[in-house]
Amino acid sequence: MKPVLVPTNDVNSEHGIVVTWFVDDRDKVEAGALLVEVETSKAVLEVYAPEPGILLHLARKGQEVPLSEPVAMLFDDAAGLTAYSDRLAAEADARAAAPVEVRATVKAVERARELGVDLSTFDGSRLITVKDVEAAAAAPVTVDYTTMPAALATEPGVSRILVIGGALGATQVIDIFSQVPTQQAVAILDDDPGRWGAEVAGVPIVGGTDRLAALFAAGVYDAAIIAIGTSVDTRARFRKLCAEAAIPLANAIDPTAKIATDVVIGQGNIICAFGHLGTGVRMGDNNFLSAYNSFDHHSVIGSDNATGPSCVSSGKVTLGDRIRLGTGIFIEPNVVLGDAVQVASGAVIVTSVPANHAVKTKVVTTTVVPRRSS
Repeated sequence: MKPVLVPTNDVNSEHGIVVTWFVDDRDKVEAGALLVEVETSKAVLEVYAPEPGILLHLARKGQEVPLSEPVAMLFDDAAGLTAYSDRLAAEADARAAAPVEVRATVKAVERARELGVDLSTFDGSRLITVKDVEAAAAAPVTVDYTTMPAALATEPGVSRILVIGGALGATQVIDIFSQVPTQQAVAILDDDPGRWGAEVAGVPIVGGTDRLAALFAAGVYDAAIIAIGTSVDTRARFRKLCAEAAIPLANAIDPTAKIATDVVIGQGNIICAFGHLGTGVRMGDNNFLSAYNSFDHHSVIGSDNATGPSCVSSGKVTLGDRIRLGTGIFIEPNVVLGDAVQVASGAVIVTSVPANHAVKTKVVTTTVVPRRSS
């Protein structure tokens, strides 16, 4: 018995949709045969048979599947397939007879993780949606923050920055501030209670984002920065919260970045190592540009965007708002990317993309073999 997994080497996604089966259920296949095509938010993935055998589908066409789990199994003979299939059917019957479990959409699970919402507290008789999770997160909750660590102290004249988000993006922002003598990260807020009281690069996580306004009013920090690069909608939401509380946003610009003298940059932008903004570039607010990004002359970048490393544009390119770019993307001159566009890693964009569209690349399985001795 051999599991058939979706290749995820170059894809930053956790789930995909089964688009097409090229081999029928329980048919014999040869090693290397194209079995199924799976589409993620970033790419279309072709899945090939790792060895010969009889194929058993574990997902139907149109079904959403975790990329960490097999989409099919291969068996040496029909007897092995039948035994495995019977076992799956028995397990399904047992689950059906068990008490109702919490059911939630994939996006609801991800949103609950972001907001620190416990799904086990919901009514298990119906499917939980993102709207349900956000409503639960917005409900008034009294949290005792008296045991949280205090914000760091700074030297006089140093701008005290509150970091929103305690994951990997925070490490990048804090590293930038460590090289900028006029700015210092003094505290982090994160909505995952499991992180409260911990530190990221020596900076304490002092609670959830419900403390944003109170800590600012108490004079704990001077400005905030949103260190979340995985969700442009989350970046936009926190920027709105800061604006409503009259909290200024700080820029974090790595000293290795090359920014032309006439560039105009808004607030809350993160420009990581070796970034480049050419002459005449105009950038809005709250963008997260990863390392080795280059936007050439007279390009326009909106707000609440996030990129992977090594995204490169020619001149006079326009990016709207809430755009998510993968890694290693090239954009030709005069291209316009509309609001909420997503572009997969490795794409070369030669024509404009309308708002709310995705540019996907096809990822083909590669094979690693021993080098031949000379």
